[in-house]
Amino acid sequence: MQEKDEKLNSIIAEESGNNEYIAQLIQIVSTFSGKQLADELLSYHANDIADLLPLLTKEQRKTIYSVLSDEDLSDIFSYLEDPAPFVEELSSEKAADIIEEMDSGDAVDLLEELNEEKKQELIELLDEEAAQDVALITGYEDDEIGSKMTTDYAQIYCDMSIKAGMRKVIADAADTENITTIFVTDKNDCYMGAIRLRDLVIARAGEQLNNIIISEFPHLNATDKIADVLEDIKEYAEHSLPVLDADNRLIGALTSEDVMEAVDEDLTDDYARLAGLSDTDEDEKGAVKSIFSGVVNRLPWLIVLLVLDIFIGAYIGVFEAVVVGLPFIVSFQQLISAMCGNTGTQTLAVTVRALSDDDLSGKKQRQFVLKELKAGFLIGLIMGIATAAVVCVFALITQQGSLDLCLKISFAVGFSMLTSTTVSSLTSCLIPITLNKLKIDPAVASGPLITTLNDLIAITLYYGTALILIL
Repeated sequence: MQEKDEKLNSIIAEESGNNEYIAQLIQIVSTFSGKQLADELLSYHANDIADLLPLLTKEQRKTIYSVLSDEDLSDIFSYLEDPAPFVEELSSEKAADIIEEMDSGDAVDLLEELNEEKKQELIELLDEEAAQDVALITGYEDDEIGSKMTTDYAQIYCDMSIKAGMRKVIADAADTENITTIFVTDKNDCYMGAIRLRDLVIARAGEQLNNIIISEFPHLNATDKIADVLEDIKEYAEHSLPVLDADNRLIGALTSEDVMEAVDEDLTDDYARLAGLSDTDEDEKGAVKSIFSGVVNRLPWLIVLLVLDIFIGAYIGVFEAVVVGLPFIVSFQQLISAMCGNTGTQTLAVTVRALSDDDLSGKKQRQFVLKELKAGFLIGLIMGIATAAVVCVFALITQQGSLDLCLKISFAVGFSMLTSTTVSSLTSCLIPITLNKLKIDPAVASGPLITTLNDLIAITLYYGTALILIL
């Protein structure tokens, strides 16, 4: 018993630094039981209880499963990062009951985490409505709006009175969280517009419902590609948007939480593609699928870069006279290349981000390019002056050459730093913009291409300057 208490105290001490509620929840699970345990647990957020579950023993978790309702457990399970082990601890009937209480989008996400056999078993146990919702959402491709929507929304009919509409919203509120915006349809579910909850609440009982309907309220089609409409969704900044099928019927809603998830996935994909990786190189949790898969996805870009690097290595031979005549300057080649590459990478990241957030065209595009060019020039000027001073002192000490030669070497390094950084900023800005105009994803091709191109720019400017000034 003493050993168990010591282990508990150790867990409390470790977790209290990460989440102030975890230690309290562990103490509650160890102290209370039955209805009192349920009451104590439900005074905390479902996300905190989800963080607690992996820290408990299987017996403690089963106690929690037994004292909490299916609805309460559905909230907790929707926050689990890896729900599969916990679903296995439940009977299939209990797991199905919990999934039925979940938001349809969360239910699909949970089912996707399970192996195919378990997934199909639970789907067969779901009630008809829940099974239809799951089938509807999973019927769309992962890159389509329909795959991200939920069937949890408030709906009223256009021929209702204000009073009848309010009664229906109140009745629906028991089963849906998304009532800030209420979607309006006819009896056949054809979309007519939307109403703000506030407008419905303050409307007079005798007022016509048509007077407060926003008939041109934005909507999405279930087959829309997420990447194509993501910017429009963010600009509307609505808590939820209606999702329609091909017949203009209301079938779901896209909530702000769904949008945040889609944006996060989009940024993650961009980050991977900037490195020349395929978005299939990682699974939805960011874990590497397999060594073989990772090699296959990365190797093509690396082979292309290898060929280009071989060309660059041979290209340096053009400046053989400089290298042979003054081997000392080779010491600073990596310095110029590194700064050129680092500046280009920063500019590339800013540009790709700008292309994903805004429509860069016309005057706005020119202003953006000019701004990045000025930034690259100022960075190069500051770094060039500082580097030239250090190189001059270093050359005087180590080479014991004439002051004139050391000044020429330092000027070659400083000037190359300035010009290569400036040109790198310009190319790292123009290339993704050009690719975007050609309907090529700038995040896919820009990263590896610009890395190699910047090396070529740095070498040409550095050895070219040295050839002119020193030899």
